[in-house]
Amino acid sequence: MHFILTILFMATLAAPFGDVEGSAVGLDSGVTVEMTVKVTQTFEAVLVRPFSSFEELPPTALVFRDDGTWEGLVRFPTATDWSFVFDGIAAGGVVTRSDAITLTEIGVDPVVVAGVPERPAARTLSTTTLWLIAAFVFAVSALGALGYWTFASRSDST
Repeated sequence: MHFILTILFMATLAAPFGDVEGSAVGLDSGVTVEMTVKVTQTFEAVLVRPFSSFEELPPTALVFRDDGTWEGLVRFPTATDWSFVFDGIAAGGVVTRSDAITLTEIGVDPVVVAGVPERPAARTLSTTTLWLIAAFVFAVSALGALGYWTFASRSDST
């Protein structure tokens, strides 16, 4: 069954980049994805360049394996469906870029990166904030009482 799901969630990019696979391996404050890409050309390095509509993350280098694949862990700051491209850097600095692809297209579970929205955390006031509010209310009350006492004594004496 796992093999069938792997085949269903495998994406293929245009040459020289081939099959791409990915799976979420960590969900701390964002999401960490293990990626594997097959390459048919010889490169000195292969980089993953994640981006979204709002920002571009620094590239992450992948590690070469003997069977022509490059793999590595890529950390995304939020658990959303990020887009990314692969940059293959050949000897002499020539860069070959793949087509853009998303995390769900390479097999990351859609529930992980585009799941049910979470309810915002309930905001509670800290103890320090409550003491500041109480001090402010006390100060305003004291000033009101002092003003009343000052003006009330003037009207009594006239």
